[in-house]
Amino acid sequence: MASLLQRLEHLYADFLAADPSDISEVYAENVIFRDPVHELHGLPAVQDYFAGMAVNLRECRFVFDQTLTNGDQASLWWTMHYRHPRLAGGKPLTLRGASLLSIDPNLQRVVLHEDIYDLGAMVYEQIPLLGTVVNVVKRRLASAQHQGCAHSDLPARTEGAE
Repeated sequence: MASLLQRLEHLYADFLAADPSDISEVYAENVIFRDPVHELHGLPAVQDYFAGMAVNLRECRFVFDQTLTNGDQASLWWTMHYRHPRLAGGKPLTLRGASLLSIDPNLQRVVLHEDIYDLGAMVYEQIPLLGTVVNVVKRRLASAQHQGCAHSDLPARTEGAE
């Protein structure tokens, strides 16, 4: 499994430079790839996804800092460094996340890849007007939770209430 995880980390070290043949060295033909936006089925769909991302992004690379394995399962913690011309004025951005992997031990390929990250931090907060609104809501929620009243102002639900 270690060599497969090294190949995967190398593949994502520069996401935009990934070659379709490199992708097939990591993912199984029947792979399922999920993230907060997509659920892709099969290697061709994942290859198309990579190609589509390369069109819009100006930079996309992953720095992996923690790997946990358990049998044929792995989780990789990473920081993504990316730039998109329509987000934050094209400035460099970072996003923390993790990839959960299931590996076919016979093929030594990933059969399930699920990315977990904050879509709001990645996209919504980077859009000028929407980002301001999202950040205000987050600050209010954090303040309410800090004061111990996050749910105290909500009416109690009663049995049979519609």
